[in-house]
Amino acid sequence: MASKDGGREFLVLFAHHNMYFNMRFQELQALAALLGVSAQELYAEAKPTALSASMAVLVRLPGGEADAKKICERSVLVKAILEVWAQGSQWTEVVEACLAQTELRRQRRQYLAPPRSICLRVESFGKTMTMEEKTAVMETLRPLFDGDEVVDLRDPDTTLWVLEEHSHRSDEKTHLGKRTRPPQRVVLGRQVAGGRSTDKKLKSGEKCFFHRYDLSKRAVLGPTTLDNELSFIMANCAGVRSRQLGMDPFCGTGGLLIAMAHFGAKLFAGEIDIRVVRGWRIAYTKNKAAMLDAARSRGLAKGPIPAADATQAANECSGSCDSASSWSLQYLRGLGLPLAVADGAGASKAPKQPNNHNAKAEKDPALTSAGGCNIFTNFVQYGFPSPEVVVCDNAMPPWRGVARGWLDFIITDPPYGVRAGAKKSGRDETKKQVVIQDVSNYIPSKVSYGEEELSEDLLTFAAASLVDGGKLVFLVPVDLADFLGIDRAAVEQDNEGARPNFHDICHPKAGRKKDPRLCVSETTRDPLLLDESRYVDFIPQHGSLQLLGASLQVLSGGLGRLLVTMQRRPR
Repeated sequence: MASKDGGREFLVLFAHHNMYFNMRFQELQALAALLGVSAQELYAEAKPTALSASMAVLVRLPGGEADAKKICERSVLVKAILEVWAQGSQWTEVVEACLAQTELRRQRRQYLAPPRSICLRVESFGKTMTMEEKTAVMETLRPLFDGDEVVDLRDPDTTLWVLEEHSHRSDEKTHLGKRTRPPQRVVLGRQVAGGRSTDKKLKSGEKCFFHRYDLSKRAVLGPTTLDNELSFIMANCAGVRSRQLGMDPFCGTGGLLIAMAHFGAKLFAGEIDIRVVRGWRIAYTKNKAAMLDAARSRGLAKGPIPAADATQAANECSGSCDSASSWSLQYLRGLGLPLAVADGAGASKAPKQPNNHNAKAEKDPALTSAGGCNIFTNFVQYGFPSPEVVVCDNAMPPWRGVARGWLDFIITDPPYGVRAGAKKSGRDETKKQVVIQDVSNYIPSKVSYGEEELSEDLLTFAAASLVDGGKLVFLVPVDLADFLGIDRAAVEQDNEGARPNFHDICHPKAGRKKDPRLCVSETTRDPLLLDESRYVDFIPQHGSLQLLGASLQVLSGGLGRLLVTMQRRPR
């Protein structure tokens, strides 16, 4: 389709992702911005919001099919991008419209005529079509073809989408029988780019790049490792590109860093818990084979450890290396591990391992000899350069200040007390004072890090360290009761009228009193939850940062989280 200004229009078809469907426009606009297309120029219709239940939107891409393919190469939520041939309220209208377009029909013949092969993909949104219904639709479309077309269901040159869109909000219950309402619209279009493995059944189909990093295949994980798809959505919202400098000040086990590294950025990270970085108890081995392969690829050599090259591999291995294999010095230095000094007798002596190492590695000699569960192993697994990780406190960042900023983007998932408590360095004055006996091995005590204080510190750091135009992408926890007008203090037991924090909401002292009004489905279309204009009151603000967009993910227990994108204003 051609727009009035001569640009090309395409129909972007989204995957109906149960968890991240509300984020689809935020990601699409960020990817279009990478192509130089603003949100005002992108949409060929009125700018949509999360309140829209449609799985498709009409956009204008100046670069044509090349831009469409670039978007699908990076997008997580785009299922396919189509060149619309005709649309209407029923298939007879589509057939009549196509037959009336005499000149366009001749041009489209190049995609259908032999020796090119074709495939019809009949899909329905909001309704499950039977095979009989699909066959009837294809029979209705028969006049559009000359009869000499070559059909190839496994590896077609042209894929035609035959799409029906039905309303999701319907009084008709599917368990009482078939839906009889006609579709809202029907669309016939040619696929110009595919995403999310829309062609996974085809021999040469376009595959999802992020499937390679699936958590089930990753070498090392932690209990709070961010979901793989959400990590890439956040990286897309930040517009991560090669040769940029990026950071995660709450890196944990590095789930977000992996997504950033995929796009070729140079990475820095901060983490207050040394156990997470070193892989002591907190992290665990998910893919043992991948972890062992990653270790061997970085210099695992057979033979005894030379006395001069004795290391603290036992600390990282959660035990002593066996006689069959040992770490090379180059690998250990690459991870930034300090080298132990041999004793006077020439034998290597590793410091005694504290009783906080990984329990699984302790039980498995193979894991012991392979080097433990530190987060750097994942970067070795995927062949990425290791990030620069500093064990530090976000409340007292150690990073050197630069007048014009030094980071292109910051992407992070701050802890908010549900599965991982937010901590900062400090001492509880009510407790007994501790005398430090060994400064070199002392780990500073920590105290609770308030939600508002954490957000204020994060935004202050972003405003100081981001370059002009740099992006801050982070997750903000929200209580859905605030959106729905429910008094959470009255719902939760033993709250004494005080507004509970997120930890108290999930773990009330006297047990949870379930309120049916807070049992919200993750696929809800409630306007009270999806109205983006209401999010501003729940998002921390900073005068130097401009809010670009926010979208809601509904979680269990009446909680949710906002995906927020901010941009550094010009200095």
